[in-house]
Amino acid sequence: MAGEARKGKDLSEGLERTAAAAERRLRLDLRAAFDAAFVMIEPFFDAQQGWAGQSLELLAYRVLRDNFPKLSSDEVHTLVIAAHRVYIERHPDNSSHLPRPSELRRVEL
Repeated sequence: MAGEARKGKDLSEGLERTAAAAERRLRLDLRAAFDAAFVMIEPFFDAQQGWAGQSLELLAYRVLRDNFPKLSSDEVHTLVIAAHRVYIERHPDNSSHLPRPSELRRVEL
């Protein structure tokens, strides 16, 4: 019986370590805000919504600052970059007009 208890304890400890290792994100608050942020700013990456084929990602920064006033400018930039990457992944045929995420410059509002 002691062997079974030890085996169960080892298994539960292993599961806890696996769960901790699987969650690599450090900023869970930003992850929680991402879904709402993406819905708000996704249209700004669409060429059909832009001016003369140019995306409006600058407006994405403004929308996020207005809707998430407690976020720092670095956090807003992180959300815009992440949304930009997700948009490119979801719309590969409609994202050639966008700069690569690494090319986006930081915007201070």
